[in-house]
Amino acid sequence: MIVQRAIERIGVPWRNGLGVQYEIACDGSLPDDWTWRLSTADITQDVPFSSFPGVTREFCVADGNGVVLNINGVDHRCEPGSITKFRGDDVVAAALLDGPMQALNLMLRDGLTARPLQIARVGQRIVQCQVILAIMGSVSVEVANQVVELGLLDAIIDREGMDAVVHIGEVAAF
Repeated sequence: MIVQRAIERIGVPWRNGLGVQYEIACDGSLPDDWTWRLSTADITQDVPFSSFPGVTREFCVADGNGVVLNINGVDHRCEPGSITKFRGDDVVAAALLDGPMQALNLMLRDGLTARPLQIARVGQRIVQCQVILAIMGSVSVEVANQVVELGLLDAIIDREGMDAVVHIGEVAAF
């Protein structure tokens, strides 16, 4: 089990150069040798997303007031802690609701059978996930009989899979 602090992640420009992402974990090497990858992104202005053909994306509002994603001409209001799923080659543009926000992005290559992102709150149990990420503030999570304190966007990573219980706060898990 590894505790990864958000502040230690290095920012990398988006594929389209219009934003910055922070890689949490992936099952291969970047930029393109992976079947799944998980990252956070700062969205500080209204902006179009990069195209990722052959990929399904799951987008979670991890901090901030949310965003409206225009996906192929249809608006989808994304609230804090919500998950929105779309294709990587969809035409997507983000419009901030009320100030900057931080997003959690899961990308899955076509053909991969994987669990979707899940949100867990106080008292809820997470079973056999590889990554747990603190969203919407600090959290306290019990993993392997050990209580782990995480700040916003900090993560616990265990490639073998882990079970956890959320004691304080809200997490996203994959």
